[in-house]
Amino acid sequence: MSKEYISEVLKRLRLKSGLTADEVGKLVGKSGKTVNGWENSRSQPDAEIFLKLCDIYNVDDILYEFKEIINEVKKIKFNLTPHEKNVIIAYRNKKGMQAAVDRLLGIEAETIPSLTAARSNNNEPIQIENVPDLSKFEPDDSDL
Repeated sequence: MSKEYISEVLKRLRLKSGLTADEVGKLVGKSGKTVNGWENSRSQPDAEIFLKLCDIYNVDDILYEFKEIINEVKKIKFNLTPHEKNVIIAYRNKKGMQAAVDRLLGIEAETIPSLTAARSNNNEPIQIENVPDLSKFEPDDSDL
């Protein structure tokens, strides 16, 4: 969030409240010149004064007033191929396999707490507990 955006919001809220910069300054123990500085990006109020301003301007949901970040995030578009979309959907639908996929992609912790892997004689999944971290495994000549 830019300093300029904060200034714009503070000025908009003051004007909406019908107060002058001098009046707001008196309410927070500062001068009108200081309030003008906040509204013109020359300075910013500290956290305590910022909270007082929220009370003065009757702001219940400060995140709503400063929604620039939320709007910017909404503008981000991801261009996924149909295959990538299918991979994401499959990942989300296969909770039991997510840990294995994370491990394979290198985006998981040291060990996988449990993993559903092979099947038993009666075709039931076998639960494997505390799978070690194999990413640091280095084969020796006997493995070749």
